[in-house]
Amino acid sequence: MTTPTPKSATEQLIGENLASDLVQQGIDWLRATAAGWGLNPTWSEVVAGGISVAVVIAVCIAANLVGKLFIRVVIDAALRRTQSAWTKAMVEQKVFRRLSQLVPVAILAFALPAFAQYGVDWWLRPLLEIYTIFVVLLVSFGLLEVGEAIVKQRGLENKIPATGLSQAGKVLLSFVAGVLVLSVLLSQSPLWFLSGLGAVMAVLMLIFKDSILGLVAGIQVSANDMVRVGDWITIPNRGVDGDVEEITLTTIRIRAFDATVSLVPAYDLITNPFTNWRAMSESGGRRIKRSINIDIETIRYVDREDLERYRKFTVLAGYLDRTIAEIDSWNADHGVDTSRHINGRQQTNVGVFRAYIEAYLRQHPKVHQDGFTFLIRHLDPTPQGLPIQVYVFTNDNRWIQYERIQADIFDHLLAAAPEFDLAVFQSPSGRDVQMLKSDR
Repeated sequence: MTTPTPKSATEQLIGENLASDLVQQGIDWLRATAAGWGLNPTWSEVVAGGISVAVVIAVCIAANLVGKLFIRVVIDAALRRTQSAWTKAMVEQKVFRRLSQLVPVAILAFALPAFAQYGVDWWLRPLLEIYTIFVVLLVSFGLLEVGEAIVKQRGLENKIPATGLSQAGKVLLSFVAGVLVLSVLLSQSPLWFLSGLGAVMAVLMLIFKDSILGLVAGIQVSANDMVRVGDWITIPNRGVDGDVEEITLTTIRIRAFDATVSLVPAYDLITNPFTNWRAMSESGGRRIKRSINIDIETIRYVDREDLERYRKFTVLAGYLDRTIAEIDSWNADHGVDTSRHINGRQQTNVGVFRAYIEAYLRQHPKVHQDGFTFLIRHLDPTPQGLPIQVYVFTNDNRWIQYERIQADIFDHLLAAAPEFDLAVFQSPSGRDVQMLKSDR
């Protein structure tokens, strides 16, 4: 039998408990019983130790099963009846069931002094400490998952990057647990490991460069609120355009509008330019910025007959009455010879068409009238004609509805241009060439 080593104050305190006393009494009884069977002292010690170890292990297993049963039948049932988000998440993530793993650890810890005489203390005590660290780590992971589940249950995942924060917390806790395990195995203070962390981190930076970059970028993305779940983002360098489905610590999952899925490294959002359309979605308006190219050869002055014809367009009547009176008054005051259109002030068909576009959009129910830019303007003439640009915002920023509104507006404007004797520019096609040949 191994001579017991001197006990520290902590070991003496732990040893003074009912569990160790009961185990010790059981070992003594088994030893005496085995000796009564005619076994020599060595075999009596072996039999007593083996049976007591088996009994303690059986008690630990039974205590673990009873603890889990108690948690499932009593605690989980009570938590379900509360109907609150956090209690439901605690049950779903099995936090208390993970915590029940400490029951056998506690039994072994209190029974351990009784087995010190067998020389197992030097390896069993560190093993219990490591297992305790592992159980606490699992419980901590469960609590982080509870927080993540609550965020998702309350529909806040588009404001709080719960998945990324949870993963960052798990990485940090795993690092702390690793340091504690090493300190137990090597019997060193955790501060001893931290003092040499600089050299270790230099090596890790070289080996796990991409992973560390992704980790740091993921934290930056989450901390700066650059992207949320549900955001529509565009990353030109990656050819990605779609909605964010999931944000993890190192990657971002994006579902494109063609239903394909892309996994983009988080550090791409730090190193490459990207567009987040969230502000547009939250503003309640979406921009239309599109031009109609007018064939410059069809632009001309208009006469009274043209103006009277245009006055039949309801949205233009008020505008034409004001401008005709204003121009006539100005020309009369300045003695302008109006027999030639180039003299004085005159209206053009493209100017009246531009006024028509503005008047038409001013009464459009799907176009913002206030609070957003409303502009109808000419751009620089090009070989493709004179661009008239429509720069307005719709009051419905949903993609399908927006495209429908934009298409309806330009359907109307393209069809209305000939009413002002204007032709929309179009490059010659094969049909134009064939018609030209047939004319010859």
